[in-house]
Amino acid sequence: MDLKLAGQSVEQGFCVLPSVFDNAEIKAFRSACVNNLGCMGQTRDVAHSYHLAGFHRFPSLATIHARIVADDTINRFLSAYYRSSPYIALGLSDITVNRSQHWHTDLLRGRYSGFLKDCDPWAEAMGSLKALVYLQGGASLRILPRSHLSPTPLDDTLLDTLAETAPDVVRVEVKAGDVVMMDIRALHRGSTDADMRNPALAQMPKILVSTVFGPVNSDLARAMQVGNAHRMADWDRRFLA
Repeated sequence: MDLKLAGQSVEQGFCVLPSVFDNAEIKAFRSACVNNLGCMGQTRDVAHSYHLAGFHRFPSLATIHARIVADDTINRFLSAYYRSSPYIALGLSDITVNRSQHWHTDLLRGRYSGFLKDCDPWAEAMGSLKALVYLQGGASLRILPRSHLSPTPLDDTLLDTLAETAPDVVRVEVKAGDVVMMDIRALHRGSTDADMRNPALAQMPKILVSTVFGPVNSDLARAMQVGNAHRMADWDRRFLA
């Protein structure tokens, strides 16, 4: 199974690992996130929307990250994907609660794109992979298959235009506890702003937890680590100070 899914991820830029976390773990993850909304920032103009960049740094949430990066199913997949080459968690971890997502890639973009100037993000066959852990079911993730194989702009407005004209966007359906493994170069989006304004989400929030893995010998992974450190420091100053 791992080899088949790894092959699919290489070709399409994503795949779904089903039922990685059970109901008890999902309940514990959700409880920890909801109990720590006070240490999250509000990056959207919706009162019940929250985001925390680098959640692995917070002791009250670090156990979630430790559970994800140590999970046997995820690591068997990564071992197959990277063909047993060493890989690490890069420190790009996020929790989002009721947060909309426009079309984007997870490469460093905008003011942080300069950290990629000394590497070619599309030169590596085995890219860095984000593990997206869904704490409820749904089909909010939309992705453009194979978009990780060709260079795309590091500007979000240009990505919006590119995605909206693409004919083969797919919706990815998941259940609570499923994990989507996605190349960070893939063009994707989440729920719309209108979706996230639903007042019912204040009581039953949509929560997504993620972290990124990459090979230790990857120029892209190293550049992402350095740039992300700056991103997190800036994020803390803007939303947590």
